Amino acid sequence: MATEIIGIEQIDHTLKLSTAMLEFLKHSIERWQEMTSEEQVDWSLEWDQFINTVQQVLHKAYKSGQMSPEQVVQYRYFISKLRDISPTLRKMKLAQPDISLAEVA
Repeated sequence: MATEIIGIEQIDHTLKLSTAMLEFLKHSIERWQEMTSEEQVDWSLEWDQFINTVQQVLHKAYKSGQMSPEQVVQYRYFISKLRDISPTLRKMKLAQPDISLAEVA
């Protein structure tokens, strides 16, 4: 099976999106209980789509060696931040990537 080539621009864009989503998540955590159930569902669906993108773009690029050294550092940092907030993600019933820290070490 051929390895899908993921463009450097797509990786960069997804890394920038990851940073933005973590910031947005911080603000959403603060007001989660104040959100209506519809807002929570909308946010959850957006988060699910984002996590799917992380797995389909960033993790595939990482595993196949398509990231630059700088991108690898950014990706590892992002995954470590996700792991730091995993208890909160579980509490909010938000998806978490199916990526172990050992895979990104």
